[in-house]
Amino acid sequence: MTRLADCPAARHAGAFANPFFRRFAVALPTEPLVHDRPVAAPAAWAFVLLVPLVFLVVGLALRFLAFRAAMPDAPVADFAEALCRWDCGWYVRIAEEGYDPFPVPDRVPAGNWAFFPLYPGLVGLARLVLPFPTMVTATLVSLIGAYAAAVAAWPLLEGNRRAFILYAAFILAGPFSVYFTTFMTETMFTLLTIGVFLALRQSSYLLAGALAALLSATRIVGVFIVFAIVLAMLIEHRRHGGRIIDFVPELLKHPLWLLAIVISPLGAFAYIAFLDWLLGDGLAFQHVQRAWGRVVGNPAFYLARSLMSFPESGFLPSVPQQQGLAAVFGLAMTGVLAWKRRLPEALFSAFCIVIPLCAGTISFVRFMAGLAPVCLMAMALLSGRSWLFAATLLVLLVGGYFGTLGWLTGYLSLV
Repeated sequence: MTRLADCPAARHAGAFANPFFRRFAVALPTEPLVHDRPVAAPAAWAFVLLVPLVFLVVGLALRFLAFRAAMPDAPVADFAEALCRWDCGWYVRIAEEGYDPFPVPDRVPAGNWAFFPLYPGLVGLARLVLPFPTMVTATLVSLIGAYAAAVAAWPLLEGNRRAFILYAAFILAGPFSVYFTTFMTETMFTLLTIGVFLALRQSSYLLAGALAALLSATRIVGVFIVFAIVLAMLIEHRRHGGRIIDFVPELLKHPLWLLAIVISPLGAFAYIAFLDWLLGDGLAFQHVQRAWGRVVGNPAFYLARSLMSFPESGFLPSVPQQQGLAAVFGLAMTGVLAWKRRLPEALFSAFCIVIPLCAGTISFVRFMAGLAPVCLMAMALLSGRSWLFAATLLVLLVGGYFGTLGWLTGYLSLV
């Protein structure tokens, strides 16, 4: 692991006394090494901060144009509300009213327990401060979170400017940017995932555990990041010459490491305790899946069935095929992460793909869009050639318009 003192950019970060900013400064953009001089710190910070800001504005414009095309007679004030589709309605209700004490037949024969509390709770708190309707507040919170996620992704991209531009465009202005800029959990899940892996790169395990606890309160698969944290600890143990057989005894000598492991799933455990108090069923978030017809089964069977669901007419893949192809894409990028020895990220990505796949491929386009290690790896690969970078950026921006149009008109692959 590169030490802070060994990094050229760190020598230009003396003004940043806070350890977080010192760590972030390690990965600030620099000139190619052949120039033997880094970019001045202000220029580096300008690049990292302004590129996502540009795409935030561009993304807003693209989504508004799609809104106008889909709903030409709707008032401008309805823009945020119009983008609230599918699961967004459940989150709005949680933010406004809390969790159901019993099923709600007028929606589906279920309650809203499947939706984890951190993000709707955060928006609910913001509603107490901001004098806006729920969806306007949620949109503001999501935009801030998506911008922060784009900025925070820079160190994980290891100085790859093109990949950084592509990822910022992807989450703020791309075809799936609606996930990150309306009231869905992708924003918080992505931001916290990036935060955990940033902390792991600096061996800040207690910080990683605290962020992991929040992640586990955002979506159930977040609880599995504890295995990535343990694997990162094992890799560090091996890097310092330790044997695998000695890992557990060595772990017991690091109380902060143990504390990081213990607190990692606390967000999910707290939600389980709350559901047990409210309903007498701590696993209601799992049991309620029956109301959506999701039955746990063989993930290979579900994936094969999706891929074999050919369209009745036309050449475009059917909706199940598109969801299945999203799962295949995620598995492929997970394999690339493993090949590049980014094993904690690969392990977490594998959990985030295989566990939901046990209930089918529904929503897999959305799940993969919000899986930061997979998408960061894809953007790094797509930035490898100038022409490929330019073509990808164009596709992302054009897709920002058509993706929002599909969202507004009920295109099922985006659910």
